Amino acid sequence: MKRTLALAAALALAGTLAFPSVAAPLFSGPTDALDNDVELAPSSDYAYLDDGELVVDLSAANPDAEGVNDDAVTSIDDVFRVRYNGSQYAHVWLTHESDAVTFYANGEPVQSEAANVTLAPNETAAVGMRVDTTGETADGLIDEITIHARAAEPEDVAGSESGDTDTNSVSSSGSTVQTWAPDATSRRFVALDVSAGETTTFNASRLALDGTDGELTLDEADVATTGESLSLDVDATGTENSRSRVAERGAEALGAVSVADRLDSAGRATLRFSVPEGYFEARGIAPEHLAVYRDDGGTLSKLSVTMTGERGGRVRFETETPGFSTFVVAADRARLRVTDATLERASAAPGEAVAVTANISNEGSITGERTVTVSVDGSVVAERTVEVEASETATVTAQVAHDETGEHAVTVDGVDAGTLVVQADDTGNATTEQSPAENAADEPVREAAGFGLTDLLGLGAVLAIVAASLVLARRTPWR
Repeated sequence: MKRTLALAAALALAGTLAFPSVAAPLFSGPTDALDNDVELAPSSDYAYLDDGELVVDLSAANPDAEGVNDDAVTSIDDVFRVRYNGSQYAHVWLTHESDAVTFYANGEPVQSEAANVTLAPNETAAVGMRVDTTGETADGLIDEITIHARAAEPEDVAGSESGDTDTNSVSSSGSTVQTWAPDATSRRFVALDVSAGETTTFNASRLALDGTDGELTLDEADVATTGESLSLDVDATGTENSRSRVAERGAEALGAVSVADRLDSAGRATLRFSVPEGYFEARGIAPEHLAVYRDDGGTLSKLSVTMTGERGGRVRFETETPGFSTFVVAADRARLRVTDATLERASAAPGEAVAVTANISNEGSITGERTVTVSVDGSVVAERTVEVEASETATVTAQVAHDETGEHAVTVDGVDAGTLVVQADDTGNATTEQSPAENAADEPVREAAGFGLTDLLGLGAVLAIVAASLVLARRTPWR
């Protein structure tokens, strides 16, 4: 025998809808005693609990969500959840008298016995609303809403699936945990009746991260709650901007996933990932250089990674986060390059050494080491090894020399340092030694004979002496 539950509530378009959070008995009888077996819980910004009642607020007065548009059809997915606590499968649907509102689950209306959602024991279903504010259907109120639950025979559910629900379980504390997969690139996690501070484990069923070939996956999420319910949207698409921000930091983005906390009730969480064996080796990634970056739209923060071992042919690792946003799994890299190079001077003598200086920058996310080569006319003449910290620049210097005169191109790791001109003494800095014969040839040439002023004075002095001697000789008496 079937009973229906009439809920004393009204929906004013662009207003609010209220249900009791726990329904009254739905069935009677000793075998189908489903007392208090249907519950409702919020799962979006449009719904919340107020004094034990689920309130759905579609108005512009709701500070956390946009209201229903005028003269339009508005669809809101996953407004609240209906939970079935019975011991067997049940068909659940809602009925009311308004043509302006449609309740649906898994994309299909659930407003008749033929159009219902089938729930397993301790399973939940996401209920969405489609509100039509066009035409005359937008006038009036919903005077009565009825939630129907009918026990389903085994043959009624054989081979059937309850929408996109993947897993449902009941934790040791009595809370209900559900994973819903709307499509291959997303997951939706829900936990009901959880205690504040309690940690719930969600199975992501190896969700392949965006930007990968399916090898890098999110496997699980351990989430602590600050309230009585958790509702998380996980999406592995649309993360291009976050991956670009990580690349600008100098790291190599391997894949990304975004997690949205629909009820703002999540505390600290642990995200668990895995890759096939050999994944890191094939990409030249050292495990200690693996990182997870959290992009909250404003700040890009780096989270530490813990390797947790291998199991089932996959290498597993995890990271802890204080909250949810977009997460990019990345490999920290050193990215060293020569930014510029210069010669000490542009000319030199044959064999004379000239210093060449180069700046090496590290645009990566970790400290790196690199050996740079100095070449003259394409031939390597020197090598220097330098270590540069992340986001820093280092300088190296080497000496180059060339014996042949002429112009010679100097480069450091292919970066032009300039042209070195090697030139001889008459046009540059070079000097040469001369032989004694060449020095003699440079001496002034003297005449073989000549009579100069010095010779004339000397002759005059001699004649004066002779004349004086003759005078003295005449005055001296002879004996």
